[in-house]
Formats: sequence, structure tokens, C-alpha cells
Amino acid sequence: ENPYATLTMSLAETSFCRKYGFDPQSPLCAHIILSGTVIKVSEAEMDVAKNSLFIRHPEMKTWPSSHNWFFAKLNITNIWVLDYFGGPKIVTPEEYYNATFQ
Repeated sequence: ENPYATLTMSLAETSFCRKYGFDPQSPLCAHIILSGTVIKVSEAEMDVAKNSLFIRHPEMKTWPSSHNWFFAKLNITNIWVLDYFGGPKIVTPEEYYNATFQ
């Protein structure tokens, strides 16, 4: 009924913050906040979506279809990165999708 969602991920979920002695609540233990709308994947995207999910969670292949779950993605409209003191940095979706690994 309401497709709006926010997803946040933190380096506290990895060993990074512990390795460097950062408190999980400190901005130095960076996290990213993604918000947008949840939409069903298209038929053209379905094979990639299934493969991506089932590679990480193979047991989900046998989950009951009667639960009416479906494959979806987050259509990102806003991104904030909190990685230092002074508030979050705003990143555009274009910048996010065009980032390169260093």
C-alpha cells in the first residue's frame, strides 16, 4: 500500500569498526542510508534477481509460494552517507551508480 522505504547499512555489520576501535554509534563507523520506492522487478530483470537472491540464500527457493512474496528492488531517490562528524553527505543516485571502486 505504501511503497516508500528506507534501507540503512553500517560498517558495524563488518569487522571494520572493531578492527579500528570505532564505536558502532560513532559517525566514524560509517553508514549509508538509501530511500526510495519499492517496485516489482520487470520480467527482463527476473532471472538476475532470482539468481542474485538464491546464490546467497539457496533455502529460499523452497519457500511456500502461498506467502505471495515477490522480487522487488529499491528505486533509489535519496542517499545520505554518514562517515564523519558534522552531518551526512548527500549523494545523488547518479553519483552512486557511477562510482568506481578504488
